[in-house]
Amino acid sequence: MTQTKRRRRKDMRPTDIIDAAVQEFGIKGYSATTIGSIAARAQIARSTVYLYFDDKEALIQEAFRVRVGNVMADARPSGNAADQPFSEMLSHMLNTMYARLVDRDTIVLLRVLIAEGRQFPELTRFYHDTILTAAQDLMSQMLAHGVARGEVRPEALDYDPKLIMAPVIMAAIWRLTFEDIAPLDMRHLVEHHVDLLTSGLFVRDPV
Repeated sequence: MTQTKRRRRKDMRPTDIIDAAVQEFGIKGYSATTIGSIAARAQIARSTVYLYFDDKEALIQEAFRVRVGNVMADARPSGNAADQPFSEMLSHMLNTMYARLVDRDTIVLLRVLIAEGRQFPELTRFYHDTILTAAQDLMSQMLAHGVARGEVRPEALDYDPKLIMAPVIMAAIWRLTFEDIAPLDMRHLVEHHVDLLTSGLFVRDPV
């Protein structure tokens, strides 16, 4: 083994293996990807993958946590949330989601769920119970924050938080399916999404 390969193996981290796995999923799909092909792309031995992950399912679940789950953490407001206007929090959350879920290779993981979710229902259940639940909780908390500050109409608390997330999912599916035909203008899409939501959610000034 050359010194370069020894150094590569020594410096290998779980995130590097996840990077290789996501690339393989994007090219071959989940079912056709093997631990061997992931190891080959990462230029490591198969045994090294097993040092960090029990199997392919454990690997993709960690990919969901790292690539998608962390988005929810980053989308949360920083600093003292109680002092932040709702519009700023909403803009930060949506910009983070679009940038991390639509504009990066994280979109590959959504493709896996859409194309192969019925074959691997445990992945769909994992994604729902961990990622989607966290996203909906975050949105519900933000709406409650806006209502408490008197910026958001109280009836918004009865809205399904999936309505806020829906355009992000639409953008991801569009990019997977129609990007070569009609590319998205992401900057305008995000701006208009924020404007549409704030126009509909905000307390209206008395006439």
